[in-house]
Amino acid sequence: MTIGSTGGLDAEGVQRDRAVVDVASGIGRRGRRRLRQVPADWLNSISPIQHGSGTSAWLQIRADLLARISEGALAPGDELPSEPALAVAYAVSRLTMRRALGDLARQGFIRTDHGVGSYVAPVVMRHRIDDGNVSLLESMASRGHSVRQLVLDVCDVGDLAQHEPVHASSGRGPAGFPDAFDFPDFPGSMTEYRYVRWVDDIPWSTSYALVPASLAPPSWDGSMSLFAAIGALHSLAIHRDDRRFSAVPADEEDARWLEVPVGAPLLLLKGTNVDQHGRPVARIVHRIRGDRAEYGLRIPS
Repeated sequence: MTIGSTGGLDAEGVQRDRAVVDVASGIGRRGRRRLRQVPADWLNSISPIQHGSGTSAWLQIRADLLARISEGALAPGDELPSEPALAVAYAVSRLTMRRALGDLARQGFIRTDHGVGSYVAPVVMRHRIDDGNVSLLESMASRGHSVRQLVLDVCDVGDLAQHEPVHASSGRGPAGFPDAFDFPDFPGSMTEYRYVRWVDDIPWSTSYALVPASLAPPSWDGSMSLFAAIGALHSLAIHRDDRRFSAVPADEEDARWLEVPVGAPLLLLKGTNVDQHGRPVARIVHRIRGDRAEYGLRIPS
């Protein structure tokens, strides 16, 4: 049973300025990526590679494109000219050009999507999960990044001794936890949230959270983290308890919201949040773009 849905969207931090999402604008919903084309005369800035220099032609091309990316002449999201056009500009065969682009793609500097073309890959962002914050919003805001959330739906899933979350059958929700459906300190029905997150206006994850209905904040709209809202409402200090990681391919829903091809690698994060008394208060699942995130954790000595 759907008990709420909202289009609220906001950056998390000390200032919580509200902004409204226009779902009809298609932010994050289209699988087809919106690219920025380089200026028409950009190819004129390319010099043909030096044959006979002792360095393979494809390595020279790779070095030149990497320099343009590092210097900002090519920014994340910039669409590269077609492979034939680049081959002409560098005065090499298409096979050589393809090898250079393929190596850049393998190293994560560019991406090539069928039917879209090649473009400069987004910058990988490191997220420390041991920084003392309970959510991505607080973590990224403390580093000067903007995080936005769009709540897709909020569902009352009833007594979990008798029911499973509505998204469990597809394997997309907290059903990945063998013992997920038991909050012994908060018996009764559960509430499941489904939402999408962006960091610096680039899709980050499709996300799910399962919490006891007795703790669920009414009308949560994504303008602050769910766990900050729960903590403020019930005077709880919520923190991360455990986190598990694995890899999964993007399905059609992921592709639509995260703007990646179906089958693209995603980082699957599952975990539990607890309060200051050690009581589990939330189960979370995030399906995170594999080309966007790098998670860091300090290991105690």
